[in-house]
Amino acid sequence: MSSSQKIDLSTLSPEQLAVVKQQLDQEIQHFSQSLQALNMAKTKFTECIEDVKQVSSISESKKQPILVPGSSSLYIPGEIVESKSFMVDIGTGYYVEKTDEEAIAFYQKKIDKLNTESVQIQNIIKEKSQTSLLLENQIRQAAFTRHEQSKANETKA
Repeated sequence: MSSSQKIDLSTLSPEQLAVVKQQLDQEIQHFSQSLQALNMAKTKFTECIEDVKQVSSISESKKQPILVPGSSSLYIPGEIVESKSFMVDIGTGYYVEKTDEEAIAFYQKKIDKLNTESVQIQNIIKEKSQTSLLLENQIRQAAFTRHEQSKANETKA
C-alpha cells in the first residue's frame, strides 16, 4: 500500500489539487476492484463449502451419478463412490485429499482471512473517499478564492 504523506492543501493551486484528487480517485478505484475480487473469492469458497456439505450428505451405499468436468465445455459421466473424501486445491496446482470436515475447515479459514482483508480494504476506501471529498471542497474553495481575487483586481483597474 502507498505511504501516507501530509500535504497542506491550502498551499496548492486548484490545478495541483485536481491532480492529487485524480490520483486519489484512481487509488480508490484500485482498492474497490480489489475488494470486488475478494468478494468473488469469498463467494467461490462459500460455494465450495456448500458443495462439500451436499456431497458428504449422500449415503455411501448409493452410487450417486455426477458429471465430472473434463474441460470448460466437456463433462464426463461419473459416480460418487466416496462421499466423505475430497481433493482440495491448495493453490499453484497442488491438491490434497481431505475429509469433509477438513475441507470445510480449510475453506472457512480462507473465508475468514478474506473477511479480515475485506474489512481492511473497506477502511482504506472509506478513508480515501473522505480525503477525496476534502480535496473536492478545497478545489471549490481555491477556485472561489481565485475568482474573488480576479474580480477584486478588475475593480481596481
